[in-house]
Amino acid sequence: MVVVEGVYYDVEPSWSVKKGFGFNTIVYVMDGKVVYTINNKRLTVEKGEFLYIPSQVERSWMNHPEGPHKKYTVIFSWENDFTEIPPFFNKEAIFKFKPRNTSYYEQRLAFLNIQWLGKRNLYEELSCNITFELILLISQERLEWHTSPVKERTARKIQEYILNNYRRTITIEELAEVGDITPNYVTVLFKEVIGITPIQYIHQTRVNAALNLLTTTEMTVREVAEYLGYSDQAHFSRIFKKWMGTAPTNIKTQ
Repeated sequence: MVVVEGVYYDVEPSWSVKKGFGFNTIVYVMDGKVVYTINNKRLTVEKGEFLYIPSQVERSWMNHPEGPHKKYTVIFSWENDFTEIPPFFNKEAIFKFKPRNTSYYEQRLAFLNIQWLGKRNLYEELSCNITFELILLISQERLEWHTSPVKERTARKIQEYILNNYRRTITIEELAEVGDITPNYVTVLFKEVIGITPIQYIHQTRVNAALNLLTTTEMTVREVAEYLGYSDQAHFSRIFKKWMGTAPTNIKTQ
């Protein structure tokens, strides 16, 4: 298992970090781009991408010339007696990876950040479990990556459309038109590439937005539900709890 040493959420940081060594590091860029220098090589990490840096590797980062960014950073170490490190996360591995279901990863990182900052009972155990879950999911997805370029482009086009319109009702027929495929094939293709159905992805995206609104604004649970297209607050609460493991009222009161 892992031992989490820190969880950070940088929102448009104005500082940079000079070269140095550190813990094993997972970076996920929420918005914008960030430039890393790793072993004297420049690497740009963009929105929706992960970067993994092992502990013994020299690294530094700075804002991209195009502007600031938002990112999650999780630093961790492996337990001393832990020998079965998941694929791609060995001591020499440095890799950048763009997952299929970005909304789920963003939800888990947001929840991880809340646990780490809130320091409630068992937060350390939860933080370690969530981090290890993310590591396993990344390893699994990289091992299974076999989607054709055509399917990938079509699914990403549908995904982008959902991300731009998730607050309103979206039909399967509408998504079929976006992807220029039949309605019967929309769910099959989207699930093959992204890992979940379009309807599940819509709910995940809404829940991710809800978590952000509940923790960063004064909006009530009812206001957030209505803003995200749920006419029934009880239905919204059920969906939120299904994906986050806790009710939205619990997030609001933290």
